[in-house]
Amino acid sequence: MPYKIILADDHHIFRAGLKSLIEKDSEFKVVAEAQDGEQLLEKLPAHKADLVVLDLSMPHMDGLETLKEIRKKYSKLKILILTMLKDQEHLKHALAGGANGYLLKDDAYDQLLMGLKVILKKDKQFISPAVSAMVTDHFVRSMDEVDTPSIEILTQREQEILKCIAQGLPNKAIATKLKISIRTVETHRGNLSMKLGLKNTAALVKYAISKGLV
Repeated sequence: MPYKIILADDHHIFRAGLKSLIEKDSEFKVVAEAQDGEQLLEKLPAHKADLVVLDLSMPHMDGLETLKEIRKKYSKLKILILTMLKDQEHLKHALAGGANGYLLKDDAYDQLLMGLKVILKKDKQFISPAVSAMVTDHFVRSMDEVDTPSIEILTQREQEILKCIAQGLPNKAIATKLKISIRTVETHRGNLSMKLGLKNTAALVKYAISKGLV
């Protein structure tokens, strides 16, 4: 017996393409289609589906609201979100709402069947690689921000020099602008690197930008 799939998306042509793609594999069969959340909820009782492929952007009742309603009555039904939305917030709300997977429409042709198999046969969560990369990048950047020293540890003069560095000024130009010696500029640069734990100009520029100095 093939796994029973229901498609919920407001674009008829897209649903037709999905159905054709899914049914290339004899393990899956599309048993119903819905053009919005309300229609999907109406059709669910008549079809003992194993999984719903659910778009987030639909009229009348969007995907997140539909997901919430499905989970009230069908706790065991698998749900794969298939969407164009690749931002952190939609992913977070979808997974928190009980989705078993999150796949971008751009990746559907290559990864949809894999996603269905991971969710249905292995009973595991499936996240689009592109989305996973986004989440990882966001996490790394967040950790970088957490570990960044406060600008309060710098003196006013050090902050002035850091701003000049971020503006691309060489030591001689910084010395002229601030009316100090080149040697003093070099000393302050050394102190900046030591206090902030940043070893090169590129890192200092990045830090200055993150702190809004430029």
